Amino acid sequence: MKKYLKIAGIILGAFVLIFIGAGIGSSGAETTVHDKKMDITALDKEISKLKKDVSSLKKDRDEAQTIIDKKDSVQKELTESEAKLKDIKGTLDKELADGRKDIDAKLAEAKNGLSDAEAQLKDTQAKLASATGQLQKAEGAPKKLGSGQYVVGKDIPAGRYIAHALGRGSNFFVYDGDSGSAKVNTILGSAGGIGTGDYTFFCDEGDIIETHESVQLTPVK
Repeated sequence: MKKYLKIAGIILGAFVLIFIGAGIGSSGAETTVHDKKMDITALDKEISKLKKDVSSLKKDRDEAQTIIDKKDSVQKELTESEAKLKDIKGTLDKELADGRKDIDAKLAEAKNGLSDAEAQLKDTQAKLASATGQLQKAEGAPKKLGSGQYVVGKDIPAGRYIAHALGRGSNFFVYDGDSGSAKVNTILGSAGGIGTGDYTFFCDEGDIIETHESVQLTPVK
């Protein structure tokens, strides 16, 4: 606004000078402007200077208007960008919230699955413990063998046993599975008054047990 007032003042001054110049042409060779005496040449120079100032101010005015127009455009773009940013932020917030809900749901599902798996594991462990106890009990139960030969690891487990004759007693042998040599050669019971009664022995996989009468083998530790 100040620039426009200045331009108006300069233009008005230019008209005044032109008017004065016209007066000089009709009334004399000199005149007084702003308390200064000027001839026609000086007055022409002053008018030319004022015209240049007016042109320069018009140029400044045009540049200022261009800047104002750009400012309005930039402000409009800034407003649109802020609106888009707000919209994007809202979308992201919603997606994050939905994603969080989905993660929480999957986590809850995983926890439920883990609880079920733990329950199944406990049940399996209980069944395994029961089966192990039954197996140990079965392995610890006495085993009856009729007269004949038996392979350790196939017919009976390897281990330590007490051999007990179920009748009067007879010869009882344990042969090494590799060398075939006798590891045990005894008479169980009291057959003919020469039996040794019960007999405790070790046997390994592959060993051969031979008995000439029924015996009972009781596992011992």
